[in-house]
Amino acid sequence: MSDVDKTKFMIRKLIKKMFEKQDELNIHTNGSDWKNNKDLKWYRAIWTECAELIDYTNWKWWRKQDISLPDIEMEVIDIWHFMMSDMMTHADIEICSETVFMAFSNKFETPEVFNIDNVRKTSESLAFWVLRGQKFHLEAFIKVCSSLGMNIEQIYKLYMGKNILNKFRQDNGYKQKTYNKIWNGKEDNIYLMEFLDKTDVKEENFEEAIYYKLSTEYNKILKKEHNNRV
Repeated sequence: MSDVDKTKFMIRKLIKKMFEKQDELNIHTNGSDWKNNKDLKWYRAIWTECAELIDYTNWKWWRKQDISLPDIEMEVIDIWHFMMSDMMTHADIEICSETVFMAFSNKFETPEVFNIDNVRKTSESLAFWVLRGQKFHLEAFIKVCSSLGMNIEQIYKLYMGKNILNKFRQDNGYKQKTYNKIWNGKEDNIYLMEFLDKTDVKEENFEEAIYYKLSTEYNKILKKEHNNRV
């Protein structure tokens, strides 16, 4: 198998795993028959997430704010959750995975120069097409990803990372409200982004490695806080 074929095989594998993970999440949240639940308006979730993404781009002339690329990228991942969900109501995982692989292969473009206004415009375009058709619009989503230079490997990293963080939160008392999302003045998702930047997505134990880094850092902070109190 050539290096190109190996890369294609790996990308297909990552895409399929994300769909499988999303299916598991939807079953856990909405039951095994979630695909037939007409009350789940995936298109509505997509366009409202587009609005949240744009809010991080400092578009408001009456109130200045910093542009937060990590927050923008995480909003893309939130959109991706709902995009995959909507796609799976129309086709099985195998077809969805191959559709995404081919679409990204043909439509994804890395921007020569980053332009925040292009991020805004592509996000608005995605919201427009999703509202117009009341369903996912893969090509418009890829344009958003292209405006940010977010390829499948980067999407996979962030998607899996958010799933790992959610599991870590639950394991450490999130539901019981004993978990603290602020670590030394920073939200836990900021630490997650730092760990993801330093971890190879192709590592066999990628998920375990990220979880271990979160656990190590969190326990170190808890121990420091405990020592400061005594």
